[in-house]
Amino acid sequence: GKRRKNRAGASVEMIYFFDTSALQHRYLSSQKSRGIRRTISDRRNTCLISSMSILEIASAFGLHCRRHSWSLAVYRRLDRKFWSDIGSGILQVREAGQLEYRRALHLLEYAGAELKRNISSADALIAATCLELALERSERVKFCLEDKRLYSAIRQLDAYKSAIDFRYIGPPIA
Repeated sequence: GKRRKNRAGASVEMIYFFDTSALQHRYLSSQKSRGIRRTISDRRNTCLISSMSILEIASAFGLHCRRHSWSLAVYRRLDRKFWSDIGSGILQVREAGQLEYRRALHLLEYAGAELKRNISSADALIAATCLELALERSERVKFCLEDKRLYSAIRQLDAYKSAIDFRYIGPPIA
């Protein structure tokens, strides 16, 4: 993708935040894997996940093992690669605190009561963690996600649109 440049024309660090729906493509082979792997492997990028994604990625690996009749050895290989990325600093984990939980509650209220959309509490917490990172750093963050329900809700919210550049890799939304 295009790199941001500063006034002197030098490349500027890009901050990416991954929802588990997009992150899983780093570890599983799919049509979307190459782009996700390239983004995460590019050392010029800072790549983060929410602490909630630690549980969600384990669940995603388990789902794929059930769906494809993969062995425990395959699950453990995927899990080791994930933890290797965290240990090496390729992926940084952002802990969700009280403020992120409050933002997630507001998102769940808005999505459920106003938009009549069903998003999971985990997805709300991940999105809120991304938003809080962008606000804390006072710079736009690229939020990578494949989750159609989450994207269709947060793309309508000014708080998210003003702080986040969405990198949606899911099916088209009408």
